[in-house]
This record gives sequence, structure tokens and C-alpha cells, in this order.
Amino acid sequence: MAIDIDSEGQGAMDHGRRMVEEARAFREAIGNQAESFTRAIDLRGRVERNPLGMMLAAAGIGYVLGGGLFSPLTGKVVRIGLRLALIPVIKSQLANIAGGPAHAAGEGAAGPTF
Repeated sequence: MAIDIDSEGQGAMDHGRRMVEEARAFREAIGNQAESFTRAIDLRGRVERNPLGMMLAAAGIGYVLGGGLFSPLTGKVVRIGLRLALIPVIKSQLANIAGGPAHAAGEGAAGPTF
């Protein structure tokens, strides 16, 4: 039984060429998608219009990606934020239950103003 080495080698070369062509087409498609994504979010324009906001957004993304989302600091900040957000709500609900006005004259959510 004779094996035709030339035809097997040629088949491998054709397969290799097809793989290279597909890789090039894939690279081009990825490049086009990246370019259209960049145009869609207009990152350069956003940075020019609001550099501080973009810097804070990048810091926040870095904090989350760095594992800071489940850190003790984040837990403390969330607890403090919830308390600060709930105090005016609870205060107004208690005032409604007691039958008094929701806010006294000259007093807002931050307390009395002088």
C-alpha cells in the first residue's frame, strides 16, 4: 500500500493557507468592531468635555476591577450612605404618624438653618 506524500503535504499547505486567511479576516473584523465601538462611545470627546468626570469614572472602574467592591471600606461607605438617605424619609414618616408638619419652618433635610 503506497502513500502519496505529495498530495498529503499539499492538503496540509492548503489547510494552512485557509487558516491564515481566516485569521486575517477575523483580525480585520475585530478591528472594524473596535473602531465602530470607539466612534460610538466617543471617548476622546468625553475626556475633552469632562476630564474630571472621566478620571473619576476610570478610578471607579479600577476600584471595582481591583476587587474593591467587596472590601470593608465599600461596606462602610454603603452603610453610611443608606443611613444618610433614610434619615429624611424616616423623619418625614414619623412626622406624618405624629400628625405634625413634615418640615418645621427654616428646617430642611440638613437640619435647622440660621
